[in-house]
Amino acid sequence: MVMIEYLVFFGLIAAAVVLFVRHEIWEKRHPSQSLSFDWEYAKCESPIERKLYEALTWSGYNVKAQYVVPPARYRIDLALPQYKIAIECDGRAYHSTPEQKRHDQKKDAYLRRKGWKVLRFPGSVIHANVGDVIQQIEEEIRRTI
Repeated sequence: MVMIEYLVFFGLIAAAVVLFVRHEIWEKRHPSQSLSFDWEYAKCESPIERKLYEALTWSGYNVKAQYVVPPARYRIDLALPQYKIAIECDGRAYHSTPEQKRHDQKKDAYLRRKGWKVLRFPGSVIHANVGDVIQQIEEEIRRTI
């Protein structure tokens, strides 16, 4: 019985090695088709952040999700650091109470003091017409250049 378990164990290891080698060979022959994991996309915390992130990256922008402005006081939902543009995606659940609005105002003031332009978009606007949101962001980029 123990011999069968060893055969199965080493058989599985051999199969894994063969599959790994095949994958590596395929990756070298097809570099443009290789799958890569988008770590920034994975940091998005809501559907509206993911939708806007995808639209911005498809438009050619280098977007950072949950970007921390030193000295690590606040996180920006989506940032375009090269333009110092902070994009906040305001879902109703996290930005509607007076306390949350005060926090957002303090955060915006802090970011402005650090030289950032803060753009806030309600989730309903992002969902309804992400193209208009991209257009507004691009207008702000043109102003910063």
